[in-house]
Amino acid sequence: MTENPMVARKESLWDRFAAIDPGLMRLTSAMRAVLGAAATLAVLTALHGSDTALLAGGFTAMVTSLAIGDLHPRNQLITLGLGAPLSLAALTAGAVLTPYPTAAKMLFLLVICLAVQARRFGARGLGLGVFGFMAFFLSQFAQARVVQLPQLGAAVLIAFGAVATVWYCAGPRTMYGVLTRLRRAFDGRLHAVLRDTASMIAAGQDVHTRSRALERRLDRLHASVLLIEDFLDERAVDQATDDLLLQHISRTEVAAQRLAVLTVRAARKQPSLNDLGERTARQQLAGRIQVLRHQLTVGTAPASEHYEEQREVGPARRPAESAHVQDCFPAVDELTAALRDLGPRVGLRPERGTRPREPATLRGQASAVERRGERDTGSRKPAATRQAFQVTAASALAIVGGHLLSPQLWYWAVAASWVVFIKNESTGAVLLQSLRRLTGTVFGVVVGYGLAALVGGDGPLLLVLVLVCMFGMFYTPSVAYWAVTFFITCMLSLLLALLGTFSVHVLLLRVEETALGVACGILAAVLVLPTTARRASDEELVNFLLVLHHLLRATTGSLGTGTSTSWVRAAHDLDQALESFGRACLPLTHPLNPQRGRRDRARHLVELLESAAYHARSLAVTAGRFPTGQCAEWVPRLTAAADRAQETVTQLIHIAHRRPGIASHTPRPRVTRALSLLSDEWPMRRPEQRLLLHIDRLDATLIVLARALDPLASEHGHAPGGRPHGTAPRPATPLRGTCTSAAAAVACAHRT
Repeated sequence: MTENPMVARKESLWDRFAAIDPGLMRLTSAMRAVLGAAATLAVLTALHGSDTALLAGGFTAMVTSLAIGDLHPRNQLITLGLGAPLSLAALTAGAVLTPYPTAAKMLFLLVICLAVQARRFGARGLGLGVFGFMAFFLSQFAQARVVQLPQLGAAVLIAFGAVATVWYCAGPRTMYGVLTRLRRAFDGRLHAVLRDTASMIAAGQDVHTRSRALERRLDRLHASVLLIEDFLDERAVDQATDDLLLQHISRTEVAAQRLAVLTVRAARKQPSLNDLGERTARQQLAGRIQVLRHQLTVGTAPASEHYEEQREVGPARRPAESAHVQDCFPAVDELTAALRDLGPRVGLRPERGTRPREPATLRGQASAVERRGERDTGSRKPAATRQAFQVTAASALAIVGGHLLSPQLWYWAVAASWVVFIKNESTGAVLLQSLRRLTGTVFGVVVGYGLAALVGGDGPLLLVLVLVCMFGMFYTPSVAYWAVTFFITCMLSLLLALLGTFSVHVLLLRVEETALGVACGILAAVLVLPTTARRASDEELVNFLLVLHHLLRATTGSLGTGTSTSWVRAAHDLDQALESFGRACLPLTHPLNPQRGRRDRARHLVELLESAAYHARSLAVTAGRFPTGQCAEWVPRLTAAADRAQETVTQLIHIAHRRPGIASHTPRPRVTRALSLLSDEWPMRRPEQRLLLHIDRLDATLIVLARALDPLASEHGHAPGGRPHGTAPRPATPLRGTCTSAAAAVACAHRT
């Protein structure tokens, strides 16, 4: 199969920009924040509002963009509608108690406790908590009085009205528009993956460095897939259409990953100078990948899976040299077919007057959103309660210490102690967030002081710079929290200059209050119901294994029945569990972690789980290609392999529950990236062969994971699967061209 070069196109600059910011989420949020604040200030200025009203309106407009984290426009509107009365109530309570500082501080602690408890309800609960906290914070910052409530309340309502007008009139976001932009980001990142894949096979040198870059590209591609899946789960409008798109997206991602895996394997074998056939094969493969990279995703799907299978195994005009390179050509064909089935971006909007039919296998069942929501809500309740005690204790300490530093600006310390706990569960995560907060504040004070000194008293220019800093705060990725804090502090410095209260003493006090707040947060995280990073990562590891257990159980019960949608959903849940595990391990895997042994062991576990997730994801996608009602002789073999893997997962869950709290003294493992671990995958073309391969390799990875989790048990003769270590392995499903689980485990252990 050859591509027509007339359908090739160059990747546009806009597509590259969309790949950097998936769905243009950050750009949209930043533009909304700036336009909403500007519209609010313009309306209040036209109404001759006071400086306090301008401050309240601009602050509220900024908070609306900060608090709303929903992906779906309808859900954003609901959160915005709930935030308005909540903000008014908190602002009123703060203004009433402003003359009574002690009562105001006690009520502030109650608001903080309730705001943290609301996080158990997901993104909307977190947003409503931000609304309540920030409104009360505003009342203390502006020293609002009861007599000012009509003016302040009007400013708050004007801010909400201006933001809603900007969001849904000036720049409306429809669910189809968001999904189209997310698809554009997916295409852009897929193009980047193919570009690096083609350059690796063409260059034939520096494989290690290029594979690291390729793996980063694959991680970014996977992140865009997760965004699409999260958006589809959140909107929950048409489950049949969403499931179909989810299957095609997942199949395309798995095909791109498999092509990258086989390419790394082929690139590891350096061709000799006289091997002309090998070089020709590499050039042809790189050319096909480049054409595929620029190919428009148009066309019709293959007539049947049988046609695609014959196309893969049938004769083709490919070089006869290099078996490793030759194995990559069917992977290119598979990705081409997946892109054809996925279709163009313009096909996301359903036709008018038609309503997709819900499949019979999903009727009467709870949606994946409801099941995940119930599970997440139940798991977040104890964590939210524990964190509520921690944040309340930290805020109480910050109130006392902040009042000693400055009776007027004590709330800055409270804000710092409250923020460092957002989306952080362990003591290590709080410590890492605190360091980022303090670093951004120090740099922001320096730069903000310089900007305020250069601009002087030029009010319009100061206002423009404030809006620029607001844009930078929202456009900066959340992972770079120090940069977000930097822009916040710069904006505060400029705002103080605009209000005429700018001074070096105030800026230094800002740093001191921030340092006090983060210190109180760290102290509360250590002393009040502490949760170590090790314990948090173990909890997320158990959650990952439980989801994997569910996926394998679904495998044994639905082979050959055609109900592959539940597998794809379970694989998505597994990806989310892996993402949660990575966040929990971030304090352990961070380069600043001084304990190199624990850092490398944590990175080793992350790589093993990434390998397991790859095989599970491929298993779920390949299940959709398993011929229904055919190849009945493969079903018992696949079921037996899945049962063995499920047994290993059960043993792993027990190991994870009883892991010793003290780190073992085993040698520090050499961390090997997941792409290198996967590059020994043997190419299998038939769906049933591929299913058996991924189950077998998944079991092998889990065995290595068990030995990594509890090496002492392994040394004393206990290994998962109910057999002593060192004895004969379990009977593996015979499959020509693949290794058994034990052999693969030994190979992986040797490499790592």
